[in-house]
Amino acid sequence: MNRTSLPELACVLRTLGTYGHRLDPATATPEQLAIITRAVNEARHLVAAAQGPAPLTGCGEHPAGPVDPTDGRCLLCRPRRHRSQAAAAAPTTDVQVEDIVQAVAELGEQEAVRRYGGRAVTRATAAAGRGTHRYPPNERPTRRNHEESTA
Repeated sequence: MNRTSLPELACVLRTLGTYGHRLDPATATPEQLAIITRAVNEARHLVAAAQGPAPLTGCGEHPAGPVDPTDGRCLLCRPRRHRSQAAAAAPTTDVQVEDIVQAVAELGEQEAVRRYGGRAVTRATAAAGRGTHRYPPNERPTRRNHEESTA
């Protein structure tokens, strides 16, 4: 049994249930009947998919996707799993923003990222006002200043 299509099937069946209370033979419109027809056809398709074999990967997004040989899970979702594992394994020590900014200034951004992690370096440089934007915060040209300088 393929359980990946069951949430979608439940949603379609709930939609059909709402029409059961509103559908009246005297006031039914062709548009309502067309919506119900599409929903019934989609429900049939989803039931057929649920009766099929279980997906190899167990992935809701890529049920027939390639299998990761290392753990038997979805190969397409592997980078996402690795990122979440790396974020969970990142050091959780509380380092002062000033220490990180000083490390960036003295050792360079790459070494600071290696020591403290990319997220901590990004937050520290943003908190210190050293963003990667083109203009410093108060020196962005306004439209009026730009027009005056080109005139």
